[in-house]
Amino acid sequence: MANARSNIRDVARESGVSLTTVSLILNNNDERISESTRQRVLSAMEKLSYTPSRLARGLPTRRANTLAVLVPALQHAFADVYFGEIISGIYEAAANRGYRILLEVARREYVRRKEYLTLLEDCSVDGILFIGATEEHRWLTEFHETDKPLIIVNNHFKQWDLHHVVCDYTAAGALAADYLIDLGHRNIGHICGPSSMVVTAEELTEGFLSRLAERGFPLSDRMVVEGQYLVETGKLACDELLQRNPQLTAIFAANDKMALGAYQSIRQHDRQPGKEISIVGCDDIPTAALADPPLTTIRMNFFEIGAESCQQLISMIEKKADDNGRKTISERLPIALIERESCCPPQVPA
Repeated sequence: MANARSNIRDVARESGVSLTTVSLILNNNDERISESTRQRVLSAMEKLSYTPSRLARGLPTRRANTLAVLVPALQHAFADVYFGEIISGIYEAAANRGYRILLEVARREYVRRKEYLTLLEDCSVDGILFIGATEEHRWLTEFHETDKPLIIVNNHFKQWDLHHVVCDYTAAGALAADYLIDLGHRNIGHICGPSSMVVTAEELTEGFLSRLAERGFPLSDRMVVEGQYLVETGKLACDELLQRNPQLTAIFAANDKMALGAYQSIRQHDRQPGKEISIVGCDDIPTAALADPPLTTIRMNFFEIGAESCQQLISMIEKKADDNGRKTISERLPIALIERESCCPPQVPA
């Protein structure tokens, strides 16, 4: 039965040949391929109603001048400020270099069919930028130590050698710790991200805890509660911290949404955020400055992360013929403390 979404991998599977063989036939470079094999591939294409892209039929070195931006199958992902800022940075950098952007969602069927590879193999795109990658995305192993043009945006992996551009989360955690200690806080809590799934979340927490310990104020494990980067989980995590230590005077949240959730929790406990309990967030999303009180936070320039990731990917694509061999892109962008009104020295003796 004809399949409108058939791709080059389907043709190879149907005809029982390799992707390389199909590619050679598409590019009229099939002198060494037997006529029977060529006819089998052509028959498979007809059966599947496969229409090769214009570039798939062109020269193998031809570029599409198109980049795929891949995000996980999350609800309203493109509406989220995190994804939106990164994609905006990618788009601007791509446009400045004459590239278009193709937005893709890594749904289960998309991954099962390996459509991310098909995009590259049939020359629909020149490279892929993946935002929101976590340990769940095991298919990324296919890019481990390969020359396939993919960059992980704002995360990286310990077990796979993948190109990545990230914010300096370790430095961010240390900066938050220094700030709270310098204000005089000793009863501190931390709302962390899902560190078992996201390496940068682990780095942020390690940076925070390590600096507290270095300065003589180690934080017990019971004063670290995990959230899921949402306002609701930030509130629940803060509820737990206040239950464990009612004398709490300061909280560092792994993102601004959870920090704003902590505001809700603190008020429900008849205390004042920014006065009785200081709050430091992380990200500096637009609503941070509009909060009541305005949120002190660690600025992560997600627009710049997107733009730099895109620049690195384009450089990789355009230098693909370089003879220097594969060199992993591993770049960390600087962060900054944005001091507002959600923090002050503790009102009670530490």
